[in-house]
Amino acid sequence: MPELRTSDPSVERATELTVLFVDDEPELLDIYEIRYGSEYEVLTAKGGREALERFDDHIDIAFFDRRMPGMSGDEAIRAIRGDGYRTPIGIISAVDSEAEIGVEYDVYLTKPIDEDRIREAIERHAP
Repeated sequence: MPELRTSDPSVERATELTVLFVDDEPELLDIYEIRYGSEYEVLTAKGGREALERFDDHIDIAFFDRRMPGMSGDEAIRAIRGDGYRTPIGIISAVDSEAEIGVEYDVYLTKPIDEDRIREAIERHAP
């Protein structure tokens, strides 16, 4: 049975989307869980390395901060793409989107976060 896709929140999906948020700020991860947890299955990772450990075919869309200690979002995205994943990737960063990035992504959002723009990106890019 194909998945029902709609931007109308009154219409339920056949399956729940799984969204991964990756950021080194625990407060932001908490906000993502609170804001989106009732609509999607929300997973979080506190950095690039943890994101790689959690990443699999179950993820429908992932959002990465670009600058994190240890492994940056850019490095994690390159590793995920290098592993052959075609999962939609979003970037949520304070770094201007005009800055050189060198990674493949589907949507670039700048901080401070905008709840509606993130939701729109999920609805538009997730399978």
